[in-house]
Amino acid sequence: MNKPPRAPGKPAQASKTAPKGARKPSPPNPAGPGKTRPKTHVATEASRRRQHNAHAASEAMDEGEERVRQMAALAAAVASSAVDAAGHRVGQDELERMIRRALRQRDDETLYEALEQLRFEDRRAYALLRQATEDAADMVVLRHGEREWEINAFLIPLLVRTQGGLDAARVFADGDAFDTLRASVQQAGLESAKARVVLVHHLYHPDEIDALTYSEVEAMNRDAFASLTDKKVMAVPAIERSMRGWPQASFGAQDEALELRYLLGFALKQLDDPFYAIPQDEAAADAYFEQRATRFQQWTERYTPLMRQCLTGDTSGQTRCELHFLYQDLFHGARAAGNAEYHTLAMMAALEQGLAEAGVGAAQAVAVLAAVEEAGDMVLEVRLRGAGRTVAQSAHVLDGDVAEQLADAADAVASLGVAQLKLADGFAADGAPLRERDFPA
Repeated sequence: MNKPPRAPGKPAQASKTAPKGARKPSPPNPAGPGKTRPKTHVATEASRRRQHNAHAASEAMDEGEERVRQMAALAAAVASSAVDAAGHRVGQDELERMIRRALRQRDDETLYEALEQLRFEDRRAYALLRQATEDAADMVVLRHGEREWEINAFLIPLLVRTQGGLDAARVFADGDAFDTLRASVQQAGLESAKARVVLVHHLYHPDEIDALTYSEVEAMNRDAFASLTDKKVMAVPAIERSMRGWPQASFGAQDEALELRYLLGFALKQLDDPFYAIPQDEAAADAYFEQRATRFQQWTERYTPLMRQCLTGDTSGQTRCELHFLYQDLFHGARAAGNAEYHTLAMMAALEQGLAEAGVGAAQAVAVLAAVEEAGDMVLEVRLRGAGRTVAQSAHVLDGDVAEQLADAADAVASLGVAQLKLADGFAADGAPLRERDFPA
């Protein structure tokens, strides 16, 4: 299976100390004038319990902070170490064990806190820890019988253009069509014929996918593994919890709707299955992935009518439903690709609409792009300016390599016919670009 592309520390609190030399006022004496408070007291069971709970909470907080510190420090050390002939770094195995332990213990807090800390302190360590965590959640090795097996969670993102939006009640209502779709994944060579493949009978909304934490994805992999290896296992609680439902749509019956959805599946495979063996030679590896991409393209062409039937329940082909598939990938890689593509299309639609409303041609506009930090997130802002004012704009949160996504956004804007591209550090309150310069080639 194709590997995904290589794409919260607590702030210190100020101490609240009194000014030097100041005397702390004495508390009032509840015993009254002329009386003194007893120097000893008898501890009640309730007071002992309160002290114990406070101490335990403090210990838990200290242990949690220490785990975050250790993970962030180890990731930084691994990222700065040299790569050996086998492609490994010093300390990488220990870091991966630490990540897997956190996933098994459902300790998402440590993972996200360490990532948040590194995001501002060490971008290289942040990228390494994020990739290692995504891989550990997406690909789980478990033993069954005498063998070790690998279970993978994968996604196929698809963009769906309809009139009025998708109807959740109709999606996958045709059970026979869905079974044919599942079988097609192996028949078309997207997964090995020797693997065991299952698709979740639910089309996921981006909000449902984005809400899943690392440990939840890992738990879903374990659910799928149990389901595929134990005939007695019926419950898949982690997978069932992942289906939170679509949010309320705001499309009118005559509106043209473009929606992003995800098809989620799991593939159980033997570790030595030659289908998934990537050649060591670079040219052979390129050919391997090109062949996989070709098979996927052929699958989309052949099975688009079936997918349309699965989504609309219409066997006549009269219902308007245009589909665009993005490449199948491991869970987090496909999620990033799907969100990026959807945001790019939404950005282009907003800019085109703004140009049309302002009566300005794309060739007469100047595009200014800026990646700015807002509330801890990196946000891409794109503004088209003409005659000294903003005529169209769009903004969305970035997820992954900022420079790469800036370049992708610049290519998308240029495809609209905008010839002048600028880069800025941000925008002033009146919309004027800050430190504007030519966009790097």
